[in-house]
Amino acid sequence: MTISFGHGVATTPLQTAVTAASLINGGKLLPPTFLRRRSPEEAAGLAKVVVKEFTSADMRYLFAWKGLKGSGRGAQVEGFNVGGKTGTADKVINGRYAGNINFNAFVAAFPMDKPKYTVLGIIDAPKTGEHGGRTAASTAAPMVKQIISRSAPPLGVKPRFGNGERYLLADY
Repeated sequence: MTISFGHGVATTPLQTAVTAASLINGGKLLPPTFLRRRSPEEAAGLAKVVVKEFTSADMRYLFAWKGLKGSGRGAQVEGFNVGGKTGTADKVINGRYAGNINFNAFVAAFPMDKPKYTVLGIIDAPKTGEHGGRTAASTAAPMVKQIISRSAPPLGVKPRFGNGERYLLADY
């Protein structure tokens, strides 16, 4: 019964990020690498379909919704359409769950209309986060916001503002 809320499940950060990417990229699991692939065709040849496209579309919708309206709001970076899912767990100490110490994570993707990047932020035993909270929404999501705001421009991700208006003025 406890698996329904995550107890007894353990994955490495890399496994978590790769799984999240496959859930939102159309359902294709790609072997992770730190090296750039030669071409999109090479990556496609290595991909293994693990969920159906319509399931992946549903997951993109849920990630986007959680980023705009749910616990991932703290990771929203203006213009980059961030989506994701928080995870707050009681930390395991000496084989028991500690009720007052958390292990928090936020897995994000952006831009959600055409996801290209996945970011996973993990905080072990946070003391306090935004507004005094200790949950992932208050600790890990704001950390991911900082990571995306600093890494998206050098990655060449261009921010988009507005809802398709012809002109939009912005001041920084």
